[in-house]
Amino acid sequence: MNRKILIISGHVLESASKIDRKGAQSYTGIFEHEFNDAVVGYFEDKFHQISGIRYDVIKASRNLGLQDRVEYANSVNPDLYLEIHHDAAQPEDIERVKKDGEESPLWKYMSGFSVHYSEDNPFPVKSKAFAEYFADEMLNDGFNPNLYHADVEKMMCIDRYRGIYNRITPWGLYVLRNVKSPAVVIECGTIVNPHEEKLLLQENNRLKIVKAINCALVKFFEK
Repeated sequence: MNRKILIISGHVLESASKIDRKGAQSYTGIFEHEFNDAVVGYFEDKFHQISGIRYDVIKASRNLGLQDRVEYANSVNPDLYLEIHHDAAQPEDIERVKKDGEESPLWKYMSGFSVHYSEDNPFPVKSKAFAEYFADEMLNDGFNPNLYHADVEKMMCIDRYRGIYNRITPWGLYVLRNVKSPAVVIECGTIVNPHEEKLLLQENNRLKIVKAINCALVKFFEK
């Protein structure tokens, strides 16, 4: 296929911006960048690479802030830009549910994966197509979509079954708007949820996410 993807671990270790730095904290206090790096790191191994696709992998330790990511992406011009994250929720909702303990039924409202693209990106149709391929793979592997952003934060969810969001104003994301290639942000799961955090720490589930990305890449480039 002779294609190139840029896959970046969301958040960094050091940054002047609090938005960038380390990301959210899981239920047990692990910073998000560690979860992101764990998934992204697999793609450094040729065993987890698809023949014909060149993987440009950037982990949190590279400390590429938002503007740096966009500038780097536009300089290397990948066929697809992927940014890997793990999700949180509004602080007041997290604190409210924590008071009820790990067995609170309210945790189900703060769970699941989501996929984000933007109509403000130069390639919205291609970006959305990859989002759909990836979401379908995740659903087939037993993962559930995150609808907290839609129901509580009122983000534009264009596909509730797949957990796909169109990040236009006022929910825009800088990288999706400014990268000059098809671009998708993946929230692999919700680490503030104690039950989901345990699942996302397991290698077999991380490998399912890696497999879902690669299967989606094959479909994306074949189409």
